[in-house]
Amino acid sequence: MQTRRSRPVVCMIVMLLASAMPLTVPSASAEVVCCASSEFELYLIGENNEATMTPFENELNGIFDKGVSQSVQGTEEIATWSINWKQSATIAESTWRLNMAYEVENAAGVHANATVEVKIGNNMYTAESGTPGTFMAGSDVIGIDIEIPQIAVSTNDLIEVTFSIRSIMFSQPGDDSAIRFVWGEDTGSALRANLPLVTIEMPEALVVGEEVFFPVILKSGFGERMWSSLEDFEFRVGSMVLSDVRSPSIVSGGVEVPFVWNPGSSPVDGNYQVNLSIWLNAGDVPLTTGRSHYIMFEEGGGTQNYHFGEPARSVSSKLDVEIDVKYDGSSVTRSVELVIEGSMASWLRWGMDNIGNSSLPSDHLFRQVQGSFGQDQRQNGKVDSAEKDALTGHIDSSTRNLEFFLGNAGLALNPDGLFEGDLFDMNPEIEIDLMGVTGIDDAPMKIQIDVELALTGEEELLLISDFIRPQLGNGIWMMNGQPAVSLDLTMTTGSFSGIYSVSKEDLPEGMTVTHYRVGIFEVVNVQADELSDDQKFEVEYVVAGNALFSPLITLIATILLLFVTLVLGLRMTRMRSRSIVVTATILFTGMMFYVYAFSALPPTFVMGIAAGCTVAMLPLALISPRRVDWSMNEDSLSDDYEEALKRKIPTVQCPACGTSNPVETETRPVRIPCGGCGRNLRIEA
Repeated sequence: MQTRRSRPVVCMIVMLLASAMPLTVPSASAEVVCCASSEFELYLIGENNEATMTPFENELNGIFDKGVSQSVQGTEEIATWSINWKQSATIAESTWRLNMAYEVENAAGVHANATVEVKIGNNMYTAESGTPGTFMAGSDVIGIDIEIPQIAVSTNDLIEVTFSIRSIMFSQPGDDSAIRFVWGEDTGSALRANLPLVTIEMPEALVVGEEVFFPVILKSGFGERMWSSLEDFEFRVGSMVLSDVRSPSIVSGGVEVPFVWNPGSSPVDGNYQVNLSIWLNAGDVPLTTGRSHYIMFEEGGGTQNYHFGEPARSVSSKLDVEIDVKYDGSSVTRSVELVIEGSMASWLRWGMDNIGNSSLPSDHLFRQVQGSFGQDQRQNGKVDSAEKDALTGHIDSSTRNLEFFLGNAGLALNPDGLFEGDLFDMNPEIEIDLMGVTGIDDAPMKIQIDVELALTGEEELLLISDFIRPQLGNGIWMMNGQPAVSLDLTMTTGSFSGIYSVSKEDLPEGMTVTHYRVGIFEVVNVQADELSDDQKFEVEYVVAGNALFSPLITLIATILLLFVTLVLGLRMTRMRSRSIVVTATILFTGMMFYVYAFSALPPTFVMGIAAGCTVAMLPLALISPRRVDWSMNEDSLSDDYEEALKRKIPTVQCPACGTSNPVETETRPVRIPCGGCGRNLRIEA
């Protein structure tokens, strides 16, 4: 009896436990498949505050140097390179080696003591070449070993390397003897370190509809650059290479990359081996790892979901910059349209959907945006109108917020290159247009910034300069491995407000700057494609502070001077041939049309050239042949004499003296003086 009574109780307990169990089995945690610490080269790049180290050869750009002359006394620091480590890890006990290239100039060699300091977090390690020092001659590389004990490194710890030199003695020095240390592209200057390069995790595969998602998580001290700056990669399912790679997401210390496989119709359940190979640099042995997934397919497609996290910015993005500038004589208005497409568009839409997300880092751009909207609008996979308005209001509320949004934390653009002056003085107005796409998508979106700058008199202003902030690796604005920033700028002036001159400096290949006048308006156009962050350029203009130098006044003055030129030429050639004057007038008019419209010379030059045309007409009119000279060229003198003899000239005899007087005119009545006595003779018939 006791046993029977206990059975219902046991059954009830079992039912309660079953109801408390989840309906779906949670996915297994990510499997760490790679990798232990390894030795690799950290190449030295940059200078001053931008000096850093990178394991990626495709981030090497340019050569940097610093020279030390024989006049230097004491210790001379060459440079300090640092990296912000993005992953907590343990550094194994090992020997690091700094190789620094040098060139000795105007001396047989140099004795010097070189010192290397390595700082990891708060720990300092030092090594030197010894006393009396190393002898360096010609062009070579000096290497110094540094012993590093086992030590823990935390996220955002700095790893710094400082190279300095002291006790310098030149052998057989000449004039301007020096030793120059060089680093950067093709120099061999690098720190060979033993560090955990990358940790690769492969979570369980997910069957989403007709597709299978294979997430791969790359965690590294180099953050998302561990993916964006790789030379190459290959992901295989069995022997099949997958080419479908969806938008990577940022995770703590790295990036998550979803590789997607479409198994086709009637897939078979079972174990599937996947392998990932990555090439850090060209010619390297690939780092290869993998795991086996057991995949069960469901009829009608899988019901699992893949959750995309924060999109990685530095994957594949395109930026079209369209700028419209208008000058009316008292102020300059500028409208900057940024059309963004690709991973940056996804990141911006994701960020607006995550406004108010307390799990974001404190320095994250969208952690700083405040918005008042319902909980159902937060992180719902789309950008609601209130979220878009919250971001617009945030960056429109102060110029500091706008500059932070445009800077490295956001669009990686330099406002000093996009605008004439300080944004604080220009009262910017912001507008965001999602262009009909509210989901987290790579589709284009537009950000418009309108500003106005008041002017006083003649000023030299910036029209445009390099506006892409330098980024390590491929940078943010790249599409299919190529720079993907285009620029189209148009500036127009009013009829009484002109541009005195336009100057340009260091224009990159493919950039065009055209300055021309259309009737009573003036236009400047700047166009470029495939701009990159390593290109430096600048275009400036000087506004005409006086209406006398405006397009309308310049055009009127030019027309008046040409009219004076024509009238002067005609008046001076009343008794001369006008063919030279007419031809010169046509040439002067055509030349002035080109000078005014297409050459875009300063107004003073245009009016000066027009005045020069007027002056040039004087000698041209004077050298024009007389009309009689032209008649004499047609017949010989003898022919003219015979012709004159044949002419019949009527005569009249003076009644007083009897002198016969010729009458050469047919006008009647007429009075002519007598050739004999001088009396006036009246002839009526």
